[in-house]
Amino acid sequence: MNEPLYELMRLGIALAGAFIAMVWAALVLWVYRDSQSRSEGFLPTLLATSLVGSTFVVGWAIYMMLRPRQTLMEAYRGELQHREALLASTSGELCPACSTRVMPDFRLCPNCGTEVKQPCDVCKRPVRSSWNLCPYCGHVRSRSAAPVEEA
Repeated sequence: MNEPLYELMRLGIALAGAFIAMVWAALVLWVYRDSQSRSEGFLPTLLATSLVGSTFVVGWAIYMMLRPRQTLMEAYRGELQHREALLASTSGELCPACSTRVMPDFRLCPNCGTEVKQPCDVCKRPVRSSWNLCPYCGHVRSRSAAPVEEA
């Protein structure tokens, strides 16, 4: 065989081998980092990384089939969104003083004791001070003028 052609083939094979080695190393590193973001323990990360490190593309395919769908951060965000939706769906309002959720029939905040609603003059059920009438008995509430502070 021709000497320059032989050297060119050796160079091509060496470059192809170096490329495959870089792809293999990058794949092992990617699996290591991806596994860390998807599991809390060190053992699953070690097993996934060694599987890909020893079997290359076959191990990567197996890892892709078995890995958790969500990262830990995505699962945490999903849990927070679920809790936020539950909190928003519960009836009640926030205490103006401490922002604790107060049930609709509470007159006082159970956390700080602030008067959230005032009792109706007739039925004594809790009514917001901004309402003109009691929604339970229909009593028209009298608005007393706020006391004026003198200097």
